[in-house]
Amino acid sequence: MPGPPLRRMVPLMQGWLVWLFPPWWRRRHGAAYRALLEGTSLTPSTVIGVVEAAARAWADPRRSGLTFRSASALLLASLALAFGFFAGWSAIARQGSYDTEWRVVQFVTIGYAVLGLFVARRGHRVVGTVTTAAAVLAFMCQMSILMPGWQRADLPIRFAAMWFMALTCWAGYWAAYGVHDPRRHPRPAG
Repeated sequence: MPGPPLRRMVPLMQGWLVWLFPPWWRRRHGAAYRALLEGTSLTPSTVIGVVEAAARAWADPRRSGLTFRSASALLLASLALAFGFFAGWSAIARQGSYDTEWRVVQFVTIGYAVLGLFVARRGHRVVGTVTTAAAVLAFMCQMSILMPGWQRADLPIRFAAMWFMALTCWAGYWAAYGVHDPRRHPRPAG
């Protein structure tokens, strides 16, 4: 039996585990799942199982508001923005003309922030929030608001570039496979 300090931590940990699930899932199943966790000992395998279940709930395609048309538009916009982002940064990195390239990269990061908000409104809040955060981070680093002299510490820019490429791949997946997932349109039994 855990000691008194640990006994107080168990309900807190159970609440955190339920919080890992998406809001729509917590509204529907949160109380019952919390009751189930109260009757279960919190072992490492239990925690890993809950984290896996939460990841599956976040990836559930039935909650997506993306259609083939919106996923295709997202893919094309993401490809165009990625081209502008990398074209602008490659010219800046080569010590080229800064004025035009800076504006291109600023415009592109604002475009990515808008894409992030669009994706979040379509039910993919994690992807949308990270996309918006990466765009804001890239914009702030480029403007030297976050850290002066981005050339010395370009890790935030690299993170944003990697995330923007991942977003393009994710949008391509949704356009090709995600919108056609049979779990999104269950057939009636019988």
